[in-house]
Amino acid sequence: MAPEHQFDNRFLGAVGSLFGLVRLLGMSREAGPRPDAIIFEYTLNDSLWQAGGNVSLQVIEETLHDVATLCAREGIGLLFLCLCVRPAEGEGESVGSLFMDGLYRGVARARGADCLFLGDILGAIEGGQYSDALHLGPKASHRVAEALAARLRAPIPVPRGARRSLCFSYIDATQAGQEGPARLTRIRTPVFEGPFIELAPGGASRWRAHGRLVALMVRSTEFSGYYRIKSGDFVIRKNAQSAARDDRPQLMILHYVAQEIVGDSEIIVDLPASEAELMKLPSDLTLMDKEPSRPFAEQRFEIGGIVVYRPRSRLRRWIDALIAR
Repeated sequence: MAPEHQFDNRFLGAVGSLFGLVRLLGMSREAGPRPDAIIFEYTLNDSLWQAGGNVSLQVIEETLHDVATLCAREGIGLLFLCLCVRPAEGEGESVGSLFMDGLYRGVARARGADCLFLGDILGAIEGGQYSDALHLGPKASHRVAEALAARLRAPIPVPRGARRSLCFSYIDATQAGQEGPARLTRIRTPVFEGPFIELAPGGASRWRAHGRLVALMVRSTEFSGYYRIKSGDFVIRKNAQSAARDDRPQLMILHYVAQEIVGDSEIIVDLPASEAELMKLPSDLTLMDKEPSRPFAEQRFEIGGIVVYRPRSRLRRWIDALIAR
């Protein structure tokens, strides 16, 4: 529909806008050509993760502002494509999708980005336009593609506020320390490429961080299982084994951390030697997790990096508001 453009699909399923920000943070550190514009489509997933209690509205809003800031610094146009859950779904997801539209619209207006909403494309949004609770059917998808192709015939605006401060940082595996049975490797897949630390039972990774740990980039395979996160006296257990592997045997996941873990100097992510001790720990919410399929001695944990969030002070927010004008 738009043969005059070249498209690079950097999609990764079952993640929210924070993963899109990780992509942009990586791009900003690398040499090479930049895209003219980015179509940023995470509204639906953001509403699901937020409804599930994994991520706050504040984190989502600040994520979108950081996305706009990075695009402003690189001179890249930014278009938010805002899809939503099928109407009349339970548990408040449908209402949450509409609320998320308002959040995206607010950030776009504040930063001079652009938005394209599903309601603007389809008019009335109806259940019959969907193939399931989350995904549009072929006809509706075709209409979205047509609308995108038409929108791309005019320039996509570059956001304002290149000097605005960033709230998030991505610390990759090359910057972490290792202890015990651990090794640094590199994983290359169609959806994500980068350094990873692979841990066996008794292995640990140590991360220098100042701020709140909000997510971890991990890989889920048949060898994945539970792992531990520690910072000072705070310790929790999460599960890297995902039910989404039923469709993708090896799965890249951005694991949100629902509980507030603030690392003043060091965060330890490890696979303890004792399964019994690990299973005694309080668990952190992980969507779509399932029981490990391998004995504990055979399990491995693969981590590519962590995302740290440092909220802006009141003074910084005031300064950034002036810069973004």
